Amino acid sequence: MGCIPSSSTVPLVYNNIFSKDTIVTLEKLPMYPAQFNPRCILFNNERILVRTSTLDNAVYSVFSYPKMKHLSYFGEQSEFIVPLEQFNDEFYLVHNDSLYFYKWVEGDSLKLFSTSFFNNIMGQQMLGVAKLNDNLYAYSDNCFDKGMNEFFMINLSRKQKEPKGIYPDTHVNFSSISDFKSAYAHEIIAKPDGSRLLVFYYRTRRCRIYNQNGVLFRDILLNYEPCQTIIDTDIKRRFLHIRDAYVTNNMIYLLCPDTKEVNSPSSLLVANWDGEFKAIYHLGQTISYFFIDELLNCFYGVDSNDPYHFYKLKLSKN
Repeated sequence: MGCIPSSSTVPLVYNNIFSKDTIVTLEKLPMYPAQFNPRCILFNNERILVRTSTLDNAVYSVFSYPKMKHLSYFGEQSEFIVPLEQFNDEFYLVHNDSLYFYKWVEGDSLKLFSTSFFNNIMGQQMLGVAKLNDNLYAYSDNCFDKGMNEFFMINLSRKQKEPKGIYPDTHVNFSSISDFKSAYAHEIIAKPDGSRLLVFYYRTRRCRIYNQNGVLFRDILLNYEPCQTIIDTDIKRRFLHIRDAYVTNNMIYLLCPDTKEVNSPSSLLVANWDGEFKAIYHLGQTISYFFIDELLNCFYGVDSNDPYHFYKLKLSKN
């Protein structure tokens, strides 16, 4: 059983060598008050938004940036059932058939300011919805969807949903289609200018770049060890290859565990939108979520098992 590219016209490119391969030491910055199980870190308008767990059940914690001073807690689990998504300087989330948009208000919290509807064009729960522009959205295929397409694109004005891409493997040897889709769980992220889409797989170091019409542009497998080029049918032998990703209009950043262990130290991989991987930074620390301040060329991350620190790295310019 071998890798199946999404299109015969786009070859699968293997990559395990980086022009910049370096070991770095992260700077620890205090996170006060402590944020238990910090995750889903977002960067917007001189603020950092951290999804967290608190005694009063607030969902989000707001810090100033770059001073990292705590400003507020806000949000209830009943409202933020799914994590907020970010598109440039706006936040949104999708729940059931509704698309909710949020904006900052006094008191350093986000409040709902508008709601749109998908008019039942998706037909089931959507997870990880990426916004390309006010009319086009994309979301990853999941166990709620029929068929074997990699993702779907939604055109709001036309009230259309169109399947795109195919999985890099077949479900034939898996116990069920549901098990196959769980093994090949993936996420889709839009380039901020809306011109391209990044799809990456969690349990193999496979990533793909599509144009805004959902046409495959690059297909890449980062096959340095440890690596499963084809995900094992035995769930006990699967392990995380890519933990998180962040994109800007210039670059793609992948956060990858160094080993098969659950709390493995992480590495940061850097590529351009042509799929050329330029650098790998061995961070020497478990990082769960992160963002990049491209203006200051800095990496900031959190470890979900460390409620007391942010982690910072000044990236090289070349």
